Amino acid sequence: MNNLYVDDLRDCPDGFTVARTYVEAVELIENNEINILTLDHDLGEDTEGKEMRNGYDFVKYICEQGLRANKIYLHTDNPVGRKNMY
Repeated sequence: MNNLYVDDLRDCPDGFTVARTYVEAVELIENNEINILTLDHDLGEDTEGKEMRNGYDFVKYICEQGLRANKIYLHTDNPVGRKNMY
């Protein structure tokens, strides 16, 4: 089982695989059993300054696809994003 850390900026903790984008996170959760999933909400901007798909988009995808992790943590500093992901 893998531990997945989804964050575009922070250093990845030991024992986790990092996904810096929504696309990387989707690929990892589709192809691995996830024990611990820890999520940031804001996952950066594209080259035109538009917000990229974020942690909330990822949570919606997980729910729609019936995917799961044994434990989920929300490590975002964005209070609105945290509430939406929860």
